[in-house]
Amino acid sequence: MACNKRKKSVNCQNGLTLVELIVGFSIIGIISVLIASPYFSFFRLFLNQFTAIDVASENRLALNEITNQSRQSESVSVLTIPCGGDPSGSNKLCLQLWPLDQNGKPFRSSDKDYIIYKRDPQNNTKIIKITRAATSSSRKSSTKTVGTDITNLQFAYNPNNQNILITVTVTTSRVYDNKTQTTTQSADAFLRNK
Repeated sequence: MACNKRKKSVNCQNGLTLVELIVGFSIIGIISVLIASPYFSFFRLFLNQFTAIDVASENRLALNEITNQSRQSESVSVLTIPCGGDPSGSNKLCLQLWPLDQNGKPFRSSDKDYIIYKRDPQNNTKIIKITRAATSSSRKSSTKTVGTDITNLQFAYNPNNQNILITVTVTTSRVYDNKTQTTTQSADAFLRNK
């Protein structure tokens, strides 16, 4: 409040001086920074943990899809024609399955269904599942994405062994805020429907 005391009557004007305004805004600014900085640090930490959880979940979903389908398979196909030109190997798995009847139940037939897991040739960070159905099967032929952000996909098996054990290893990686979140998981599956 500024008062003019030069005249006989005191003339007081209501208001704030420029110095009072600057000091007030400075105090508000300092308090705002002290309150907001922990909030933004927590928010960044939360997003990093969310990314790590998302990467691990994506990895586990892809791994479960492949191992569950492997358990339902009749054999690992090493033939090139039904497997799309190249046989099963360390980074491609071609599973031979019984065809499905109209009720969705498997039945024995010389005609087989095939499911192929491999990295997508157009986008190497995706795992794709290619289903090639037999003409007598009610299973639909399709191609779908099973996992994303993939940096490594490995299959290990011994086709000469009576009880085929398939080991699947999937590595998923994503970069957020200049930090790389990577998860590698492996799972084993015995073929059950021989």
